[in-house]
Amino acid sequence: MSSYKLIAFDMDGTLLNYEKKISAETAEAVRTAMQQGIIVVFNTGRCMAELQEYFPILDVPYVNSVSGALVLDRHRNQTIYSNALPVDTVTKVLETARLEDTMIHLLIQQSIVQKNAIPRMDHYHMEVYRSMYEKVTSTWNNLFEEYMRDPFPVPKVNLYHTSTEARDRTRQRLVEQSLPIEIVNAESTSLEISAKGIDKGIGLEKLCEYLHLNMSQVVVVGDADNDAEAMKKAGLAVAMGNANDQIKKLADVIVSDNDHDGCKEVLERFFFI
Repeated sequence: MSSYKLIAFDMDGTLLNYEKKISAETAEAVRTAMQQGIIVVFNTGRCMAELQEYFPILDVPYVNSVSGALVLDRHRNQTIYSNALPVDTVTKVLETARLEDTMIHLLIQQSIVQKNAIPRMDHYHMEVYRSMYEKVTSTWNNLFEEYMRDPFPVPKVNLYHTSTEARDRTRQRLVEQSLPIEIVNAESTSLEISAKGIDKGIGLEKLCEYLHLNMSQVVVVGDADNDAEAMKKAGLAVAMGNANDQIKKLADVIVSDNDHDGCKEVLERFFFI
C-alpha cells in the first residue's frame, strides 16, 4: 500500500496531452485511483472557467487553481484559500504590460481577455489555446479601459508576448518597480503574475491543512516553472518527459511525456493502480 495519499496533477503539458485532452487510458487510471481513496487534485495555473470541460471526465473534489491563489473544495462549493493581487498592483502590472505588444489575461474564477486578441493568439504564441478561449472566456472590447473604470482584485494576471525578448523586457520593468508580486515564466513567451508569496506549493499546503495531511504524503506531477515550488515541498516530485530542464533537475522521478500517458505511469508505479 502506498504511503502517499494525494496526487496533484498540473494540467497543461502534464495531465493534458498536446491536443489539450485527457487520454482515455490516463482518465481510467485516475478514476481507479479515486475509487481506491486516493485524493486527486488539479494543480494548475488555469482558472475554474478553463477547467469546466474536464470535470465531467474526472470529478476531482479539489482544485488548486490560478497557481495557488484560489484553492477550492468543488463538492462543498467552498473556498479553502484565496489571495488575490490588490487593485493598485493590478493597475501597475497592466500599465507596464501596455509598453509592449501584449495580450492581457485576467484570471479570477472567470477568464477575461480582450475580444480582438483571440483571433491573433498565434501572434502571442498561444494558438493551441484558441479554441478553449473562444468557448470559455469573457471577452471585453477594451480590457484596460474597462478594468480601470471598475477595478477589482485579481488572483492572477497572465501576459502573453510576441517574443522572449519582449517578455524579458516586461519582467525587468516589473522587477524594477519592486511590486509585491511573484513572476513566473510560462509557455514560450508568457509571464504569470501572482501576489507575493503565492505559488502552487502554498496552495497545496493550504489544501493539506484543510485535509489534515502532511506534504510528505503528496505527489506532485508537473512540467513547467510554475510547478517548481510545489515539487520542492512534495513528498515525491515527478517530472514529465516533456518537462523543462529545471523541472527535471528538481524531480525525484521522470516519467513518460504527456502524449504517452506519463500520469498513468505515476499512478501505476507509486499508487499501484
